[in-house]
Amino acid sequence: MAVRISLTTDNEMMELVDRYAKEHGVDRNRALLELIEGGLSRSDGGQPVNLNHKRAFEEYRDIKQAVDGMQLSLKELSEEVKLIHHIIDVEWGLEMRPVPYQSRRWWEFWKSQ
Repeated sequence: MAVRISLTTDNEMMELVDRYAKEHGVDRNRALLELIEGGLSRSDGGQPVNLNHKRAFEEYRDIKQAVDGMQLSLKELSEEVKLIHHIIDVEWGLEMRPVPYQSRRWWEFWKSQ
């Protein structure tokens, strides 16, 4: 009995499947079937196939989401640093008093204020 299924995979995997199909002169569906059957028959000594490992495209998706989150955090951090820098500039601008060593001559350091 034939069963129709749908699957999602990354572009690199489909390019490999298409290359296999072209080399063997079969269509994409038949190439997928042959690759699945070949993979199952080559499993170690007829032991069950381990399905718990993640595929590369799933790991890529997870890493991409993490990087996107980090980029957002870095953008927020840079905005906050810019705001703090602006606040410091404004506060320093209000306190523009001369520094003591700039308001006296070098020989007048011995004088008290």
